[in-house]
This record gives sequence, C-alpha cells and structure tokens, in this order.
Amino acid sequence: MNNRKFSIITVTWNNAEGLRRTLQSVSALHYPCFEVIVIDGASTDSTKSVVESFAQLVTVFVSEKDSSIYNAMNKGIAHITGDYVVFMNAGDCFADADVLTRVSSTDADIILGGAKYGKDVRFVPENMTLYDVLSLGINHQSTYYKAEMLRKYGFDESYRLIADLKSVVEPMARDKATITTIPSVLSICEGGGISKQNWRDTLVENRRIVSEVIEPFYREDYLRFSRINNSMLDDFIVLSHFQSIFPLLRLIAKIMRFLNSKFKHIPL
Repeated sequence: MNNRKFSIITVTWNNAEGLRRTLQSVSALHYPCFEVIVIDGASTDSTKSVVESFAQLVTVFVSEKDSSIYNAMNKGIAHITGDYVVFMNAGDCFADADVLTRVSSTDADIILGGAKYGKDVRFVPENMTLYDVLSLGINHQSTYYKAEMLRKYGFDESYRLIADLKSVVEPMARDKATITTIPSVLSICEGGGISKQNWRDTLVENRRIVSEVIEPFYREDYLRFSRINNSMLDDFIVLSHFQSIFPLLRLIAKIMRFLNSKFKHIPL
C-alpha cells in the first residue's frame, strides 16, 4: 500500500535540538508519501530557525501558545490530509528509514509497534486486546491512527497524562476499532515522559478511562483480572503519596525475615 499517505505531527516547545533530530530522522525516510506538521508552543529558542532549515520538508508550521501537549496535538489533527497519522514529537525519531514502508503493508484502524527508550526496548504482543492496551499502555510514537478515526476522537484535554491511551481505548470500546501490531521497533524515543514521572496520577487517569469508557460488565472483568478493586486502588493511591513509609515497611519486612530465619524452629 505504498500509495498511503502519512501525516507526521511533531509537537515541540523550546527543544530546538530535539526538533532537529526528529526532522533529520523524517528526512531520511525512504517512503515517498507523507506530510510533516510542526506545532510549536511559541518557543523562545531557535525552533523557528530549525524549521526554516527544513523548509522543503515541513508542510505546516504553527507557532502559538497552547494549554497542554494534548491541546497542541489536537491542533495538529486540524491540519492533516493523510490516511494515517503518527505523532513523532521533538526529540523522538523513526527507528530506521523503512518504518513507514513496514507500516504501509499493515491495515487496521490502529497500528501499534515497539519502541526503544534509551537501552529499554518495549515490544507489543502479537495479539493485543483491550485489556492488554489498558494494562500495558501504548508507545504513542509507534502508534498509527486512521485519520478519520483520529478526527472523531482526538485527544481528551481534560486528561493531563494519558489522553493518548484514551485515544486508543475509546474507539476500541465504543466503535470496535480494529487493532494490529508490528513485531519490531518503530521509534526511538526520549525518556522521562511526564506520565512516567507522575505515575500515581497516571494510575488515577487509567482508572478514570476504565470508569468512563468501558461498559460495566467488562469494567468489572478488567478490575478482577488486574487484581485491583475499587477500594484497593484508592487506598494504594492515598498510601503512595506518603513515600516515606516505604523504607520503613521494607525495614520491618527485613526484620521479620531475620526473626523468622532465627526462630522458626520455636513452635508457636
């Protein structure tokens, strides 16, 4: 399907060198049919100069303040003319020059692939269910959306951390969107994403997706299979805000293991 057109959206803010790496990666692609949309949050560094140096590559450049990364990503959706869309934000790169060629040979509403974060490589299962998506998450740099589906759902800006996950879960749950995977690394990504840095809030948002999108019957199955019920998750979230307690709990566990090893011969 080499006649398929891809829309590559790059969101950036004060990351000129990261943007340069991303655009260099795009310029190395062998695939002939794609557009590049750069959405900049009114950067004060040399971002504009970088874009100008790739003038023949960049189709659309918007530079204005935004309210969040997902607000910027939604702005990018407004400019797409391709059949499939991928978000390769500043600092992220395609894994190799043939990525779009591989993706173009696959057909589904959503296509997922593996990603590399530093030395950490994350592949996706061959068959990925809705439960898998909710449990394992996605690599948005290796996620390809059919354009019409992305226009319908976009990114829910009331989510601060994992609106990209909801953008996959919601069409799967509501419209039975088809999903397929590619068993290779499609992107090389900058580490330290905001959802990884704020893992407690990410848990809250994941639970919110389940409550808002998943039908009650499947919602209960998800909670059961994940071994986390309502009260347990709420308690864990509250407890996790008091991180100082964890070293104490580990110390108590060590003491209990030591006492057990020394006195386990003594009958209770």
